[in-house]
Amino acid sequence: MPEGRGRLIAGQYRLIEQVGRGGFAVVWRARDERLDRDVAAKRLFLPSYFTEEQRAEQRRRTLQEARSAARLDHPGVVTVHDVVEDGDDPWIIMEFVEGRSLGELIREDGPLPPERVAEIGLQLVDALRAAHRAGVLHRDVKPGNVLVAGRRVVLGDFGLATVEGDPGLTQSGIVMGAPAYLAPERARGEPAVPASDLWSLGATLFYAVEGCRPFTGPNTNAVLHSIVTEEPAPAPHAGPLAPVLDGLLRKDIVGRIGADAAAELLAAIADPAWPLLGGAYADGPRALPMPTREAEGRRSHIGRGRRRSWAALPETTRPQRGVRVSPRRTDPYSPRPTDPYSPRPTDPDRPPGRPHGRLHGQRTWHGRHLTLLVAAPVAVLALTLLTVPGQTHDVARRSRPPRPASTVPRLDAALTAGPGEIYTVAFSPDGRTLATGGADHSVRLWNLPDRRQVATLTGHAYDVFAAAFSPDGRTLATAGYDGKVLLWNTAERTRVATMDTHGNSVGALTFSPDGGLLASAGDAVRLWNVPDHRSAGTLPTRDESMFTAAFAPHGNTLATAGTWAIRLWDTARPDHPVIVTRLTSLVVGMAFSPDGRILAAGGYDGRVRLWDVVTHRLVASLPSLPGRVNGVAFSPDGRILACAGGDAVLLWNALTGRPITTLTPQAGVVDAVAFSPDGRTLATGGDDATVRLWSLG
Repeated sequence: MPEGRGRLIAGQYRLIEQVGRGGFAVVWRARDERLDRDVAAKRLFLPSYFTEEQRAEQRRRTLQEARSAARLDHPGVVTVHDVVEDGDDPWIIMEFVEGRSLGELIREDGPLPPERVAEIGLQLVDALRAAHRAGVLHRDVKPGNVLVAGRRVVLGDFGLATVEGDPGLTQSGIVMGAPAYLAPERARGEPAVPASDLWSLGATLFYAVEGCRPFTGPNTNAVLHSIVTEEPAPAPHAGPLAPVLDGLLRKDIVGRIGADAAAELLAAIADPAWPLLGGAYADGPRALPMPTREAEGRRSHIGRGRRRSWAALPETTRPQRGVRVSPRRTDPYSPRPTDPYSPRPTDPDRPPGRPHGRLHGQRTWHGRHLTLLVAAPVAVLALTLLTVPGQTHDVARRSRPPRPASTVPRLDAALTAGPGEIYTVAFSPDGRTLATGGADHSVRLWNLPDRRQVATLTGHAYDVFAAAFSPDGRTLATAGYDGKVLLWNTAERTRVATMDTHGNSVGALTFSPDGGLLASAGDAVRLWNVPDHRSAGTLPTRDESMFTAAFAPHGNTLATAGTWAIRLWDTARPDHPVIVTRLTSLVVGMAFSPDGRILAAGGYDGRVRLWDVVTHRLVASLPSLPGRVNGVAFSPDGRILACAGGDAVLLWNALTGRPITTLTPQAGVVDAVAFSPDGRTLATGGDDATVRLWSLG
């Protein structure tokens, strides 16, 4: 049955305007014509590719959400009025609360002061205590499920809640709940307990006061690994809130503070006289005097921005990355200009007695830690490396594109590409189309000559992490948190195939030079036969999550990186892989130089290292970036290496071994970088849902 403004639901609720949309639901403001009041009407949204079993599970989940919330009578929990069926669709009719989600508030206005965060936390703790007393576990506490309406704070969206006595509902193969706010025990696959909700509350309060998540990564597996094995990011703005965050974010349930202790600490911090922030008043916005924090060098926050109606608005589940700040070095390593890939006799990146790739003071860990997080990978083919460097170099030299006219970048355009973070950008081989994907679950296609969006491709149920064009430009591959690899006909802009990894998140895609194979990296590296749309095998990485993969520009060489090692594979002669280096820090971004001689790899330690593909020798280590490195890309002529780390993009001269400049897009964390085929444009995307095009020519 069609859905739209003016439609009457169950003969009583008239739809007025759509106010929110997530992976499985759409929320409308509606008018209860019988009782003459506004309500929020939430309808189950099911993608067309769902099986009947998945559809039935989501319908059951909708009813469970209503039952869970209906058991609670608390001002901090959105009130459920009714559950109705209209055609085949179940609808939950809820209290209509006007305000903004905490996630939206922070994205639009920036972090809040500790006193205000404590006030919000105090109300959320009280709501969770009421839920736990009623036998309800929320299991999805996150900023997107917290509504701030004046001084009232409401916890909504009980779609993942469990109730004592009810059968559990799960989606096979998919982590339920936002990964960035998932408690360590749940990341290990253990059942949720009340303390799990409190850990998620701690992560939510961290986001509110710092404006970033305490645990980050480029895909689901990386985030879960960070939650289980690493300490939270620093919280320099928490002030008196720091002990609360420390107590709630303890990995051991036994050592984690309980609701009563958290409430006592928050009550001591909360300022009851703090003005209304981020909400909306029944009689419209009004200005109130507000203390500022300029004396502390921090921005003061008034509840500005348009008012937004809300009922269980989703907050993006893919993590913001690069929150750890590393000090910049003022003496970057500079290889000899005559040989840009010759290592320095004494490498300052490597303390005496330590192997290359090991950072001083870096905690050592191994791939076995990930066995707690992901299913055991399937062992199939073993592959070996086939490299013909001379031939590869000659081909690259003959096909080298024009040199950019300038290496001094200039911001040429800013394209708004959705309501959430941008995680991937990709140019078509002819340079006329740019594909972007991100937290709004869709892929946008842009006509670059006129900077115009020409299509929106939908089909993913969750965030889109990766996009890649085939070498002939006829096919676009996309993938993300839902574990699906979708193939699109770029001319007709239609989906031609769906290849399933059985629920495992995919963080990277790369086509072979001939376009016949597609590699996807996630819980494993899978190879797909593109013409037949079928699996071509899984690389035997043995209990190791794989975060990135890149085909060399010529031949059959595939580079992969995960939790344990960087490997090179020959996809034509499957024997065994060659290990370039063992890792002590996750690598999440890789790129080959155009001639295939050099492999650039960057990751969690904020460093980008260059490796010789033939000798497997470390040939250069770039200066530290101000956060985790999320992406690297060589210009088509091989002269420039772009590295996205934290909120900056470092442009490195690959010929002289010296930095060119550092771009600061003022976009928060930069997640993706890509060069156009002619090398004259650099595209960057990040937290502010904007793709920036930088002119290099």
